[in-house]
Amino acid sequence: MDIERWKIALKENDLLPEFNDVIEGFTHGFHQGIPDHDLGKAHPYFTPPNHKSALLAREKIEETITKELVAKRMYGPYSKDQVLQRFGFFRTNPLGATVNNDGTVRPINDLSFPHEGDIPSVNSFVDKDDYQTSWDHFNKVSIFFRRQTQPLLLAIFDWEKAYRQIPTSMSQWPYLMVQNFQDEILIDTRITFGGVAGCGSFGRPADAWKQIMRKEFDLVQVFRWVDNNLFIKTHESQLTLDHIVERSTELGVKTNPSKISPFQEEQKYIGFVWNGSKRTVRLPSEKRYERIQQLKAFLQPGAVFTFNQVEVLMGRLNHVSSLLPQLRCYLNAIYRWLCGWHNRRHPLPVPTDAKEDIEMWFQTLLSYEETRIIRSPSPTEIGWVGDASTSFGIGILVGRRWAQFQLTKEWQVGPGSDRDIGWLETVAVRLGLLVLAKLGALPGKLFIVWTDNTTTENLIKKRKSRHSRANEEWKKIQTLLVKLQVDIVSKRVTSNSNTADALSRGDRSGHNSKDIVVIELPPDLENRMFQPNQMVELKRIPSILRDGTEQVPTTTEDVHFLKGYKMNTLASYNAGINKFLKYLESINVTSFVLPVTPDDVFGFCCWAGRIEGEPTDHDVSAATVAKYLYGIQMWHLYHRRQYPFSKTDARVTVLLRSSAHTDATFASRPKKEAIRLHHLVLLAGIWVNGDRFQRALFDLVLVAFWGMARLSELTYDCATGGIHPAASLLTSDVLFEEEGPRTIATIGIRGAKTARPGITQNLEVRDIPIMLCPIAALKRRIAEAEGCRTSLFGYFDRDGTRHHLTKQAVCRALSTVWTEHGHAGLSGHSFRVGGASFRYAMDTPVHVIQSLGRWTSDCYKLYLRDYSAEEKLATIELWAELKSYWTKA
Repeated sequence: MDIERWKIALKENDLLPEFNDVIEGFTHGFHQGIPDHDLGKAHPYFTPPNHKSALLAREKIEETITKELVAKRMYGPYSKDQVLQRFGFFRTNPLGATVNNDGTVRPINDLSFPHEGDIPSVNSFVDKDDYQTSWDHFNKVSIFFRRQTQPLLLAIFDWEKAYRQIPTSMSQWPYLMVQNFQDEILIDTRITFGGVAGCGSFGRPADAWKQIMRKEFDLVQVFRWVDNNLFIKTHESQLTLDHIVERSTELGVKTNPSKISPFQEEQKYIGFVWNGSKRTVRLPSEKRYERIQQLKAFLQPGAVFTFNQVEVLMGRLNHVSSLLPQLRCYLNAIYRWLCGWHNRRHPLPVPTDAKEDIEMWFQTLLSYEETRIIRSPSPTEIGWVGDASTSFGIGILVGRRWAQFQLTKEWQVGPGSDRDIGWLETVAVRLGLLVLAKLGALPGKLFIVWTDNTTTENLIKKRKSRHSRANEEWKKIQTLLVKLQVDIVSKRVTSNSNTADALSRGDRSGHNSKDIVVIELPPDLENRMFQPNQMVELKRIPSILRDGTEQVPTTTEDVHFLKGYKMNTLASYNAGINKFLKYLESINVTSFVLPVTPDDVFGFCCWAGRIEGEPTDHDVSAATVAKYLYGIQMWHLYHRRQYPFSKTDARVTVLLRSSAHTDATFASRPKKEAIRLHHLVLLAGIWVNGDRFQRALFDLVLVAFWGMARLSELTYDCATGGIHPAASLLTSDVLFEEEGPRTIATIGIRGAKTARPGITQNLEVRDIPIMLCPIAALKRRIAEAEGCRTSLFGYFDRDGTRHHLTKQAVCRALSTVWTEHGHAGLSGHSFRVGGASFRYAMDTPVHVIQSLGRWTSDCYKLYLRDYSAEEKLATIELWAELKSYWTKA
């Protein structure tokens, strides 16, 4: 160390007198807390043989000793008499060896030897509390990243042979000597691995150096774990790692070029990979694989293991539990196994309870999402209260949002008879988590759940229960916590103050129906409970639910029946029924039940259809009347009523034909115009630098145009909260493939208009060399989602709430632009029309247009709009201009 430079650096950075002891230690060596002592006249010196582990690594240790002698950090070798004459009493500590993570061997001094007997070890003299040091552990780093609001860059600096850079006080040398393989004595003048005081002695200069770096460079933070340092700066900072290395070298702090890493988004620190921009953390993939293989070995039937193997497993899993704190409770049985080991040399089979816990770890590591949002250190209060009663079921409140679950008569039926209130209260926690997921709970959050049940409160705290059925339920909760990347803590509320109590007893009074949260029940609970009036979407189809004009209950079977239709179809049928009800009102029928009469159907056809010479403000086309009749037919089917088909079909056909003749005398509705390239350029100029909604909307319309997609396929039913993963477009539905220099994206569309239930249609887009590139749009959306599996076309607001783009909001924003800029005749459907027409005008083969547009017949022709020669030329010129701008950029 360059002591003079250290003095200047500490003084100029106002770090004196705080670190005066560091200068003193560099000058005279750091005292290791070992008092002057001897072992009596019978022992003029104490030189036990080296450990067998040192003999196994003899070549490596002798090579290390040679390097230390050349660097003058060790002196010798000497005979025992020479050392005795110079120092009087002296002692050596047995050499051992430990293997580093990179496979290298590190010699250690066993300062804890002898471990028993009358001769005290060197470490037994040292009070570890006198050598405390700071450790920037997982939680400390997590708290830091969680509180950041800007992207950061990370670098790694590692001290080379850290302990060997720190001298020890000469008064300590007689007690820190080592013996080589020729029984000669070596005087060691540096801190060694194996001493109680080692970490603390190194920690003082390491902390001083860390503070110097913080004060002299443009850094946000520096974290230290022994000799490994994580440097953090902003994107704007001009600092490089070379600056830090250069300054450290001036001070005499050495580093190994192979163990440092320059500033970038991700760095590995304390065994985890941290991302400073996305605020995520993960276990390195190779380590995850190693842990899985290690666990797999413990699950082999009949296998036995040594104490050391189990201790290593425990240490490795304890490390991973920093990333997956939800699994810490599954270390208890392994720890009990270790504590009950009487003969550590005798291998043992895996106990049943330990095998269950290991199986939980194994399954979780196989399936969990590797990249985790860094967890919030502080619990979040969201007003989550749950309650259960065996008289009705379960009630859940999250703020003003609520959910209610009614028990079936068979809720206790099945293997075992211990499904009681304790189990039910635990189920309430799992259902509460599913409600949070539906509401869009952000990964990384720690939520407070209030309960009036002591068993549930203790279960959440201890993560396990002696109640076997509740314990099985808790395992499912743990799996869900890992999947959602959230955690929970419990707080106690009295029964009288539990706001979910009434819901659990069947009382909904005081709760607005629009605030109900509907979830999909897990399969294991479907026969035990149900959610009354399950679908929150039912409020969109109130007329279908009524029997004529009479309000009737909606059963679970009814809801299941309705799920056989797409919501847009049901909304269309509901509109037809509303039209029919208006007809009945016009003839003074205000109360009735199904079925309707043939005369009702005939009258409706005449009232709603066009009649020559008798125009009205309520007539529509014959095709629309036919659609309305389909809705009335479905209405009867839903309520198990017989629609009068045989008595109406023939006459209705003629009535509709007559209206169709009248329709023909009216001007046909103009075809929907096509979006052209210049329209997209207009939107780019308005939205590219707009707010978060506008940027998300711009990316959506690019994909809609180039992918010839329907807006309903790319948008969502609700603007916030949970979205149904089986019917919504998610960030995880996009797959990128490289095909030479080009990129192709395949987007999985579930619930497409022309797809059968459960079938996914694929939308395909390719990169194009202009600013209107759909591949770039998709990548922007995925980057904006910050690794979350959420809506592809959505955005996070400043509070972290996810907003999804609905069709209504998209069409409203588009309509505003078209109106302001004088583009009449454009609608949401114009993007599908525009994409097909553009390709056709640019001479794209028909079979390619059919494939990309997912058309299996000539119906693609309905979407084609002609380009005049002038329009085609203008489009080609605009394309060339855009391509030129992109190339220059």
